[in-house]
Amino acid sequence: MKHTLADIPENAVTPAGRTEDDPALAETACFLRIVARTSRAVVAAYDPVLQPHGLTGHQYNLMTTLKNTGPLTVGELGIQLGMDPSGVPRAIRPLNEAGWVDVARGEDRRKRVLSITDAGQAVLDKAYPDWLAMQTRMVERVGSERWVNLMSDLDDVRRSANRMGRERPNTRR
Repeated sequence: MKHTLADIPENAVTPAGRTEDDPALAETACFLRIVARTSRAVVAAYDPVLQPHGLTGHQYNLMTTLKNTGPLTVGELGIQLGMDPSGVPRAIRPLNEAGWVDVARGEDRRKRVLSITDAGQAVLDKAYPDWLAMQTRMVERVGSERWVNLMSDLDDVRRSANRMGRERPNTRR
């Protein structure tokens, strides 16, 4: 369902209790809420097509990232995936146990270097046609040109959020 600024109630109230003229500042227009809901919906669409291959959407994304970049440390993979590096070991564990991702010591013995194994590549190769079918359906629904533009827009949002995450919050008390 497509939403526009016209969908936001005119009497949207800010946390301070004031009605705002800018509907983009309404609680119903919250970046966090909309992007999180969208992310969950996309994962829910991909999970069923990857499940017969023993993968979730997140695992497919993680393994594809390692396939495309080559070996990465836990921290580097966290950055690539946009996740806190402390969550990477938990995400990797079932893939390592299945023999799809290798975990080796880095030159610095404290670091772990992750790489896709031949067995992991074989799983990705088998899953790829199903992933491609879902990707094609998604692109057809959204529109190819619109999707390319949306990817660029989402990259801008991600970069802005990353910069803001490193800044000290401007809070009112």
